[in-house]
Amino acid sequence: MHDLTPHALVLPFERGLLDFPDRAFLMRAQPSDAFGADWRQVLTCEQSFRPAFDALAAAGFNAVPRLEGTFPAGLLLLTKHKAENRANLARAWGLLEPGGVLVACGANAIGAASFEREVGKEMGLAGTLSKHQARTFWLSRTGGEPPPVLAQWLAAARPRPVGDSGLLARAGCFSPDHVDTGSKVLVECLPENVAGRVADLGAGWGYLGAEILGRFAAVSELDNYEAEALALDDARSNLDRLPHGAHRNYHWLDVAGGMPEVQPYDWIVSNPPFHEGAKADPAIGRAFIAAAWKAIRRRGKFVMVANQHLPYEAELRKRFRDVQLLTVREGFKVYLASNRHDVVR
Repeated sequence: MHDLTPHALVLPFERGLLDFPDRAFLMRAQPSDAFGADWRQVLTCEQSFRPAFDALAAAGFNAVPRLEGTFPAGLLLLTKHKAENRANLARAWGLLEPGGVLVACGANAIGAASFEREVGKEMGLAGTLSKHQARTFWLSRTGGEPPPVLAQWLAAARPRPVGDSGLLARAGCFSPDHVDTGSKVLVECLPENVAGRVADLGAGWGYLGAEILGRFAAVSELDNYEAEALALDDARSNLDRLPHGAHRNYHWLDVAGGMPEVQPYDWIVSNPPFHEGAKADPAIGRAFIAAAWKAIRRRGKFVMVANQHLPYEAELRKRFRDVQLLTVREGFKVYLASNRHDVVR
């Protein structure tokens, strides 16, 4: 179903409840026909997720991974993560000029009404609307000091310890409060001879990379590819402090969209995402397999974990001569693929 939340977001302007701004930011931006030519001329769109960032740029929006400066108006699309929404609203408030207006909107299905009530209680609201199965509400930056709750919301969203892993991750990233089972199963299956140039496709906040650096002294270089810039920032913080001589590189990239030309890797590991929104999408994993095949040396080795029900073995065998199923455990399969075919069969 077409997402009508952006249409609900701009409704206060269309109904004349708010003046159309001459400059504004859009946080957690996404392309939508709700933002016509008039909006494209005034919006600076923040998006840290690379596929959405690329889609915004392709649609003619001014896209940035991180907002800077101040604006007379701001728009905020809510996500399903409450801590992320709180932090985004606090950051958005800080980006407003005195007297500026902030409009936030989220779908009913992700708890927008509850968040609206919370913001209203803590900060007060200037107006609200309900349309397109979404809640839209807005507030003005008036008075002097910001409400104390904003500092609390920002602090709560900073990177925090992930269980007993010794690593940090922030709200909004994949599995920020525990090491996901698939990654743990993959690590337990890693062969003992991992060495040379290694890449982690879909690195997240760096768990696989940290395990590789902690276990394999012969690794000379570790390249981390991740589509979410916030997770990649956490990966950099986690990995750069580890005592290992390997070079670390960090690439903000949508692996499913293809890999750049690189010196081939000796080893590639991956725990690829398998959801597009709430729906399982095996095409993402197949795209990661294709990316690994392109980036690995002829006799390199690729270790991949996947949800047990996803059909990836045929794609692996199409691109690699040798494919081993290392384990089936706790709902996951781990494959070791090696000896790439020169051409796809």
